[in-house]
Amino acid sequence: MNYMLGAARFIFTSVVVLIFVLLLAGCTVGPKYIKPTTPTTATYKEEPPNSFKESDQWQPANPADQTSRGNWWEIFGDPELNTLEEQIADSNQNLKVAEARFREARAAIRFNRASQFPTISTSPSASYVKSSDVSPNFPSKIQQSSKGDFILPFDLSYELDLWGRVRRTVAAAREEAQATAADYETAKA
Repeated sequence: MNYMLGAARFIFTSVVVLIFVLLLAGCTVGPKYIKPTTPTTATYKEEPPNSFKESDQWQPANPADQTSRGNWWEIFGDPELNTLEEQIADSNQNLKVAEARFREARAAIRFNRASQFPTISTSPSASYVKSSDVSPNFPSKIQQSSKGDFILPFDLSYELDLWGRVRRTVAAAREEAQATAADYETAKA
């Protein structure tokens, strides 16, 4: 009888440990994303034009969406165009939306970074209660009752980032801010 009870306990413990290990393994974060390599051919089907073979004009694209493009319209040297562009910049709703999205994305970084730090909170309260002199329960000359309370609760909480949820959320918010910065600069152009 003791042998069967011991075997049942062993099986139960083994099943509980196995379930716990499987649940813990299901919570692990996968490896960091690595962009897969794409095989390219050494030569393309079409040859570049002869004018590009001899010159250094051909170069790969280098996007710079976040860089300020400045007042590109000033190359035309038209003061009326400059005045119109300044008026449009003040009333351009698309530009205001892009700038608001950029500010929102920057705020999301700060909001998500706050999860990396402990949270401390308190909600103090004070009260004072005094029994009335004309209370029917207690004669006023025998006993006067008053009571004061001051309560100061204190709460400290911290979430350990064991599986990288907070780190990845902050990284995603940074990338979103980078994309919205590029969108904002494109809207300004």
